[in-house]
Amino acid sequence: MKPMKLSRLCRPAALLLAVLLLALPMASCSKRGEFAPPAGYQAASDEKADFHFYVPDKWTVDYSTGAAGAYFSAADPSSVSVMAWELPHADTTLDEWWELNRAEIEEVFDDFNLESEENTTVDGQYAKKFVYTASLGGYAYRYQQVAAIKGTSVYLFTYASIEENYEKHLDEVNAMLGYLLLR
Repeated sequence: MKPMKLSRLCRPAALLLAVLLLALPMASCSKRGEFAPPAGYQAASDEKADFHFYVPDKWTVDYSTGAAGAYFSAADPSSVSVMAWELPHADTTLDEWWELNRAEIEEVFDDFNLESEENTTVDGQYAKKFVYTASLGGYAYRYQQVAAIKGTSVYLFTYASIEENYEKHLDEVNAMLGYLLLR
């Protein structure tokens, strides 16, 4: 009997390793093809939504507003939400959409003041981030809205907080934006 060459033994092992490595990404998905939340996060979006939105475990998921969202605590009701809806026209740009959104904001809130506007991305899609202050019912709030268009839908992430708590949650809010997946 001839001794087997080491290279002949390594080929099946290498093939098995390659198959396991290719299967690993599929194992990270849950049953219905949804993505599993990152460690320390929970899903805040319904499985029927056309996006995946995750928030830290310590935030409370809240569907009472009709949007996928969460708030930090009863003592600090800083909140995040994601909504998606069809654009008025298939060729609507983010700038055109923002002008419509801004007009609606100014109808509802007092003392609207746009602090900054910058280009960014959400799940690889071109997006715009708007930071502004406004008041409602005698309370001053600070907002960060990030909008992205994919297909014929606009996706809007909103972070709202009273001014004194706004900076406190920015690192978590930026991490949530990094985990937002558009379908």
